[in-house]
Formats: sequence, C-alpha cells, structure tokens
Amino acid sequence: MSERRTDRDVEHTLTAWMAHVAPARPPSRLLEATFAQTVRATQLRRYPWSRTVGVGTEGRSAGVSRAVVLVIVVAAVVVAAAIGLVAGGRPSIGPLVPGPSPSPTVAPTAAASVTPSLPAAVTVAAETAIPVAGAIGMVGDGPSLWVMAPGRIDRIDTGTSTVTGSVAIGDPNDMNNGVAVNGDGVWATDWTTQELIRVNPTTLKVAARIPAGLAPKGILANADGVWVADTHGGTVLPIDVTRNRAGAGIKVAELGTSGPNWLGSGGGSIWVDVPNNSTIARIDGRTNKVTATIEVTNPFVPCGGFAAAIDAVWVSECSSGTHLARIDPASNRMVAVIDIRGFGDPILINGKPWIAVDTGTPDGGFLARIDPATNSIDRVVVPDTPFGGGNIVVAAGSAWLLDGYHGQVLRLPLAAFGG
Repeated sequence: MSERRTDRDVEHTLTAWMAHVAPARPPSRLLEATFAQTVRATQLRRYPWSRTVGVGTEGRSAGVSRAVVLVIVVAAVVVAAAIGLVAGGRPSIGPLVPGPSPSPTVAPTAAASVTPSLPAAVTVAAETAIPVAGAIGMVGDGPSLWVMAPGRIDRIDTGTSTVTGSVAIGDPNDMNNGVAVNGDGVWATDWTTQELIRVNPTTLKVAARIPAGLAPKGILANADGVWVADTHGGTVLPIDVTRNRAGAGIKVAELGTSGPNWLGSGGGSIWVDVPNNSTIARIDGRTNKVTATIEVTNPFVPCGGFAAAIDAVWVSECSSGTHLARIDPASNRMVAVIDIRGFGDPILINGKPWIAVDTGTPDGGFLARIDPATNSIDRVVVPDTPFGGGNIVVAAGSAWLLDGYHGQVLRLPLAAFGG
C-alpha cells in the first residue's frame, strides 16, 4: 500500500490535485461573479465566503459560492505550505556541513512515452500468506525478511514462512520511512526523531540511533556502505558504521521540502531521485561525489524506488503517478516513460524489471514485467488471493510480496515470473 510510505512532501500532492481539479484559468463567469459579489460584500460588510460560516444568505447561488470557496481554500493551502504551516515544514536543528556541489546538469531530451496494453493476467497460487499488521516496507537478506511497520521491525524466517521475532524501534506514531539491510545490520529511518536506527539482527536490539539530518527518508545499504537521503536537507548522508555517525552531506538539492527521496545502486553508482528540482543524481559511492545530475521531463516526477541493470536504470514515480522511467546510464538521459497503470517500485528478476503495481484499490494490485527491448509490459501475474500492491523481495527461491492493504506478506513460486 504505497500511501503508507511518505514518498514526497505535501506540495507535490497538492500540485497533482490542483492540476487535476482546477482549470487553467477561472471561467469568465466565475471571475465576473466573484468581482460582483466582492464589491457588493464591501458595501454590506459581508464577504464572499460568509455563507461557509453561516453569515449572510441573500444574493448568491450555491454554485457560485462553492466555486469561490474552492478558489479561496486552494490559495490558503498553497500559502500555508509555502510558509511551512502544512506538514513537511523544516524542523529546527543545527547547521549542516555543506557537501560537494552537483555536477553540471545533463539537459533532458524528449523521452519516448509508452502506454502499453496489458496481456492477459496469469493467476498464481500463493504458497503462504503471513499476517504482518501495518506493514510499510520489506527487505531481505536471504535467511530472513525484515518487515517494517509503525514503531517496529518484524523478522520472517524464509525457511518456515513464519514471524520469528520483532524489535521495537520507536513510537508507533513516528513517521518511519526507509528500511534496508546489509552485513552491518538492519537499518530504518525515523522522520519524526531525525534518526537512522541500527538494529542488531541477531539480538533484535537497537544498536544505535544516529542523527541523520533534517528529514531522513530513503536508505541504501550494501557491501560498500550505508547512505541516507535527507529530504529537507538536500543531501545524501554517508554513514560511518564504525562510529555510528553521519558524514558530510553530498549536496543534490537546496535546503527545503521534497528533496532527495529514495536511493538505489547499480552500474558502480548510487542513484537518488529529487522531486523538488525534477532531477536524478548519480553519485560515485567511492568518492561520494556527484558525477551527473539528470533532468527528467514532465509529467514524470522522480520520487520512487530504483532497479539498476547494466544498460538501464529504472525508477518509479511518486505514488500519485502511474509511470516508470528508464534512464540510459551510458548517456545519463531519460529515454522512456512507461505508463504502468499505478504505482510500484521496480526490482530485477532474471534481468528484467518487475513491479508490484498498486492501483489505489485493496484488490486491484497486479505484478507487471517490462520487456527492456520494447519498453512494454509483456507479462502480468496476479495472486489467487486479494492483493493491493506493495513491493517485491526475492529470497530463498521465492518471490515475497508485501501487501499493506491486507497486512500480509505473500510467498509466490519464483517460476511464475518466467525466464
């Protein structure tokens, strides 16, 4: 269930909503009616919005009043967001150490837009369904799956398909976002406390709470290290796992909301999407320097997960969008945008991207495979049990599907995903 994770700040939600419901310019009759009512209201010491609070009843049609109220409410919300009154305002902490400046931006080119038809779905029987209340995100390390829920992380044994332990990582009301695992531990971000939480996978105890900028969100953890996206700080923070502290931030955006969101790795690089400047930054993980800043083309808003192959980097859109973008790592350009009919983070299975597509309904989820040769959806799989979408992890010879709508993890045979 994609809405359980905060993949962008409020202004992008508002922008998408306003683009959907608001006209390019108000109708002339609305402007005329608003002007007339405003002039008249001045003389009566009443205002066009008085009806919404029960003051004044004469001289206005219900249709005009609703339209005027809509314009005023939208304007008020936008102003509130701009001054930090809406969620996503910047909390107060000490100054950040500035990191290297981004490299010159790679100018966008027109990316091919594809709306592929969907092949007939193949129904696959789930081998098991494991209840996990409030599931938000999931990662795997082979023997175990680690499922993050509000205030905790549960461990699933992939051999027995059962929950074998749980660790409390904070207040269930905190905003947990990213979860990752590597040989140094299980990692989770807490937006509310501005911390990266390190869990010992053997003892199931919190080993460290590491201050991680203004608004820690996405995490990348692999054999080379750990990095955290500081969404409001505009940086990616490398983590010193020996000292349990964040290093100097790698600058990919200015300070402000809707900065770097999610991280991925592949092709010798770290990739991070930045919705507030519509870019994807490429970072050398050895030097922690930005090697390319890739501008994306509208209407794609980059703030989803990554899957990186040798010849393609796949990145999903915000959960209000329905697109998957393809980046050519050789030219550092966006070369295709594919409409997948919903939201989901990509994962490579047998070298091809798969997405557990969340269409916004509890039982409308499906699994889609992209053919890299044609950028089309060439296989669709649906579980034989209600499924809303989530994310996929491959472990122990199976595909595991997180379904936050139904609070469960489904285990499917990997053979169902084809060669």
